[in-house]
Amino acid sequence: MVGSAGHARCRHSPVDESEFRRFSSMHLMLNTGNGTHIMGGSMRILLATLNVALRNAARATLDSAGHIVRTIPANDDDSEENEPFTAELVIMDDTFPQHADRHDLDLIVTQMMNAKLLYLRSTNLDAANDDPRNGTTDSPDTATDAGMLSQIDDELRKPFSDSELLAHVRMLSRTGVSSGSSILTRGDLTLDVEARRAFYGRLDRPIPLSPREYAALEMMVRADGDYLSFEELLEGVCGNGFFEQRDVMMTVMRSLERKLHQAGLFMTQRGDRYRIG
Repeated sequence: MVGSAGHARCRHSPVDESEFRRFSSMHLMLNTGNGTHIMGGSMRILLATLNVALRNAARATLDSAGHIVRTIPANDDDSEENEPFTAELVIMDDTFPQHADRHDLDLIVTQMMNAKLLYLRSTNLDAANDDPRNGTTDSPDTATDAGMLSQIDDELRKPFSDSELLAHVRMLSRTGVSSGSSILTRGDLTLDVEARRAFYGRLDRPIPLSPREYAALEMMVRADGDYLSFEELLEGVCGNGFFEQRDVMMTVMRSLERKLHQAGLFMTQRGDRYRIG
């Protein structure tokens, strides 16, 4: 996990339907230690955070995925700090605008003239109260900070997993984003809704699901941790069809559970109710 540990959340983000299907330049450290998968499609990324642990973890994830990363503040051992660098994407922690010095803020503003912004937002109320857009921050230049945050292209809630971070970076690496397509993530499970494919951990290797199995899985992911009854899944996947569809749906759920287990993911069943995790 990047950041502190927390329960998995369902994320819903727009993505370029023609490009996201490739899922290149993805990396995830699984419990089994599968290592790094570099598929190309790197971006020049400027990572702005004063949290050393977050900076080191996020940079390691991005580096392993093949991206070119600089940090603000720079690490002491960063030999390329003084080399010219133009970012395509700025990833900024929500505490950075309030506590960074003016020199670093000016660097960010300059880079953001030609870069997209991925904002790492805390979930606690204090972070919301300190948001410069609310006019309650003690930043030396609230107007500048608020203007900076008005350019946010995407947000990622902390804590988040490697796969969530890389999925958002992948989305922002593409132009012409379509609002009609999306990705859904719950922990390390990622769904490409447009292509109707599911990935767990390794985003270059989809879980081999039938259309009905995928539909049931998507329903459970959208439930965001809540249980769905067999009847709800039956209606959502098969519709209000013939009685024989119940037997079909039971086979679908058994097959889905087996395939998810093989991928390292567990489906919880309580009576006739199901959920992911």
